[in-house]
Amino acid sequence: MWMSDLALAQFLAVLTAFGFASGDTSARFALRTSTPITATLTVSCVTLVMYGPFALTSASLSSLSLSGAAVFLAAGVSAPGLARTFLYMSFNRIGMSRSTAFISISPLVTVFLAIVALGERPTPLVYLGTLLIVGGVLILTVEQKSAGEREGRGKTVWYFFVYAMLAMLTLGIASFLRKVGVALIPSLSVGLCLSAVGTLAVTVFWNFLLPSGDRIRFTRQSALPFLLSGIFTSLAHLAFFSALQRASLSTVAPLVFTVPLFALGFSWLLFREVERLNARLLAGVVLI
Repeated sequence: MWMSDLALAQFLAVLTAFGFASGDTSARFALRTSTPITATLTVSCVTLVMYGPFALTSASLSSLSLSGAAVFLAAGVSAPGLARTFLYMSFNRIGMSRSTAFISISPLVTVFLAIVALGERPTPLVYLGTLLIVGGVLILTVEQKSAGEREGRGKTVWYFFVYAMLAMLTLGIASFLRKVGVALIPSLSVGLCLSAVGTLAVTVFWNFLLPSGDRIRFTRQSALPFLLSGIFTSLAHLAFFSALQRASLSTVAPLVFTVPLFALGFSWLLFREVERLNARLLAGVVLI
C-alpha cells in the first residue's frame, strides 16, 4: 500500500479542514441576504441528496445497529445541527476568521472524551498541540475584547464569544459521537445520512423557536453560495468519517480543527474589506 492507514487518516483530516473552511466561506457570502439556520438546513439536504442513494442500496441496512443509528442521529443534532448554526451566528458577530479560530479549542473537548470514554492514550505531541491551541484562543479572546471596547462600551467578551463557545462545545461532542458511530455502523453513506436526518430534525424544530427575522429564508442571491457550501461541507464530512475509520480520535480531531489556517487565507482574500486582520489575530491563528 502506497500510504499507511495513519498517514491516509491524517491527509483526510487536513482535507476535511479545507472542506469545512471552503463551506464556511461560501456560506459567508450567502449570509449577507439569508440566515444561519438556512445554511444548516441546506447542508443536511445536500448530504441526503448526495449520499442517500448509496445508503438505500447499502447491504448494511438489513442489519442496521439501532444503537449506532441513535449515536449518528445525536451527532447530527450536535453538529452540524446546533454547532454550524451557532458558528454562522458567530460569523455575524465577530467575523469568520475569529469564529473559526475560537472553535478550534474543540479538540480539547474531543481529546478529553476520547481519553475518558474510549480509553485512548494520546502521544505527547497531541498534548503539546492542545496547549498551543489554548494559547492561540486566549490571544484571540484578548484581541476581540479590545475590539469590543472600540466598538462600544457595555459589551463583554461573553457577548462576543457566546455563539463561538457553544459551537466549540457541540463540535467537540459531535466528533466523539461520530467516532463511536463509525465503529457501530461501518457504512459511511448510512452514517452520513443518519447524521443529516438528525441535523434536519433539530433545524426544523429550532426554526419555530427563532424570531421571524432569523428563521429559514432562501433568497435568489444566497442560493448558489448555499449550494456550494452544502457540497463542500458534505464532502468534508465524508473525508472526516473515513479518517475516523483509520485512526484514533485524538489523532484525527486536532488536524480537522486546523480550519482557521484555511479560513484565515479565505478571509484575507475575500473579506479583507470587512474583517481587518492584524498581528495579534495572525499570531493566535499561527499558534492554533
